[in-house]
Amino acid sequence: MRPLYGALHPLFASYLVFSFGLATLTLVAKYRRCTGLQKIQGGHLFLAFIAPGLLATTTNVLVPLLAGTSAYNGLGPLFSLIMIAMIAHAIIRHRLMDIRIVIRRGVVYLFTFLSSAALFVLLLFGSNAVLPREHGFSVRDIFLALIVAVLFQSVKLRVQRVFDRYLYRDPYDYPRTLRDASRALSTTIDLPALLDHVGTVLTRTLRPEGIVIYLLESEDQLFVPAWSSGLSSVPAQIPTDSTELSALTADHQILFRDELTGRASSGSQSPLPTELEALHVEVVVPLIEENEIIGFVVLGAKRSGDPYFSNDVDLLTTLANQAAVAVRNAQTHARVVQMNEQMNKVLETIESGVVAVGPRGRITLFNRAAEQLTGTATKLAHGQPPECLPDPLPELLKSTAADGQPRSHIEFSLPGLAGQLVPLICSTSPLRGPGGATLGAVAVLNDISRLKELEQEKRRAERLASIEAIASGLIHEIRNPLVGIKTYAQLLPSRGASEEFRDMFSRTAAREIGRIDDLLSRFRTISRASQHPMQPVDISGPLRDTFETLHAQMEDRQIRLRQVGDGARRPVLGNTSQLQQLFLNLCLNAIQAMEPGGELTVRVVDLSEGGGKTLIVEVADTGPGIPDALLGTVFDPFVTTKPHGTGLVAICRGIADAHHARLVARNNVGRSGCTFTVEFPVPSGHPTRIAP
Repeated sequence: MRPLYGALHPLFASYLVFSFGLATLTLVAKYRRCTGLQKIQGGHLFLAFIAPGLLATTTNVLVPLLAGTSAYNGLGPLFSLIMIAMIAHAIIRHRLMDIRIVIRRGVVYLFTFLSSAALFVLLLFGSNAVLPREHGFSVRDIFLALIVAVLFQSVKLRVQRVFDRYLYRDPYDYPRTLRDASRALSTTIDLPALLDHVGTVLTRTLRPEGIVIYLLESEDQLFVPAWSSGLSSVPAQIPTDSTELSALTADHQILFRDELTGRASSGSQSPLPTELEALHVEVVVPLIEENEIIGFVVLGAKRSGDPYFSNDVDLLTTLANQAAVAVRNAQTHARVVQMNEQMNKVLETIESGVVAVGPRGRITLFNRAAEQLTGTATKLAHGQPPECLPDPLPELLKSTAADGQPRSHIEFSLPGLAGQLVPLICSTSPLRGPGGATLGAVAVLNDISRLKELEQEKRRAERLASIEAIASGLIHEIRNPLVGIKTYAQLLPSRGASEEFRDMFSRTAAREIGRIDDLLSRFRTISRASQHPMQPVDISGPLRDTFETLHAQMEDRQIRLRQVGDGARRPVLGNTSQLQQLFLNLCLNAIQAMEPGGELTVRVVDLSEGGGKTLIVEVADTGPGIPDALLGTVFDPFVTTKPHGTGLVAICRGIADAHHARLVARNNVGRSGCTFTVEFPVPSGHPTRIAP
């Protein structure tokens, strides 16, 4: 028999060749766009289509078209076996399709059907042998059919189990495995136990040659093994910028060695596939939490030799996601526990007492130093309201927790273990939450007994130094008049008969004794400056009295007075007479330092109006100023820059110290003269109006 080709056969052949070429171009274009595992799968599909397709097109289209014979048409269907073999290889080796379910169901149902049919035939022939006269549709047939129906499911399960064991080695229940793993991960917070469970689940389910779980050490920026079973050749630490992690950080996907091998064969020069093969690593699963890789799981090849199928990938992906969250929670819990332990160690070690009150107004923190300083046992204080503590701690803690304002350097005394009062200093701060809301308060207590002792020693040393300076000045000042009196006394035996000598001796002795008396009066003034009672005083009164007292002297010396700063001022705590003496001495010192025609400037500035706590009084002159060598000692007793000075500035320093004021002297900048500044502390109160 010979086929007869009609007129449309060339058109039909051209159509087939064109379709084959178009399909080939489509596969090539898609192959170029694919990457990774898809590129490997696409390559196998391309070869599976081109090789048999080209052969079949040649034997069944081109040969009949060109030679007019169909003798080779029978070979065309045989070429499809090549396609089936190559696609089957891609399915098994490169996960082209997940046909496990299809194979399982198809094969199981096929053999179940054959087994059931064989059983039915066996029963039928057996029944014919026992009941040879029964024919047609009888009760026997119905009974046999029911037996087959009853036994079908049991036979199906047994056949399925046998083929699962043969085809897939050790199958696992995917939903049950995930359910058991999720339950275990959600019920443990201990990191070693959690990692052990993850590794055990993967080992029992997938049966790889080995598993290593790496976790990130954030301080060193290294991945170190936290759990391992097998795979002893893996590195002990992997830097975060290593080639082993370059592919993981790129797309945060599971990596398969065969997939990376396919990429390398398609043009990539990454050494990662070679490294994984040398380490006997088949799969790398990243542990991702908040888009950050906190670790990864390294698995070797399966002991059965099977590849990792898509349901294995699903299991690894789901388990890795759950494990990443559980690992981060476990790490956070471990860090919190470690920080709490460190904080407790620090609180128990420091000598400062720490007391914290929580949102419910109860003591949540009370360290050992607080127990020693307050005399309250920790067991009795913890969980109790702050009223169980000695005053004024409860009020300080409640006030800070109520208004959110800190209290600093509050000094008070509490009875110590020996019954003596122990000076303490306390500072409180609010405890704030993430949104800024006040959640409580914390108080820090410190024993300042040693500080008080040092302050007393310092004051004692200052008093001794002051006494030494005053004594030296007195000795020097008194010795001069005594030398004159002694000289006259030595000449008295030889010249005592001279009336002129006696008169000169009498005047000199009286003058020098008066000088000594004046020195003693000045010393008494310095020593008694702090013994006067203090009360709120408006400085405008002492200043006005000072200007009236010096009015005649300023007119006589042609000194101009300029007052700066008139307005509402706050009163200072002081003594009116002492303040008048202070301003009188400063103004008199300025007048004596100036030549006729000079200018005395008195400036008053109330800094409390701008939120400060100081009132300043400045007395400036236009004299020659203070020599640089005397600026550091100008306030010492008996120091003066005038030939016949009386040391008024030292008296001013004593009065200023008695009023807790700060007295400073400086030379004017850009003009002659000097300026004395007195800075008075202003107590809280309302400003008063200075009378004109």
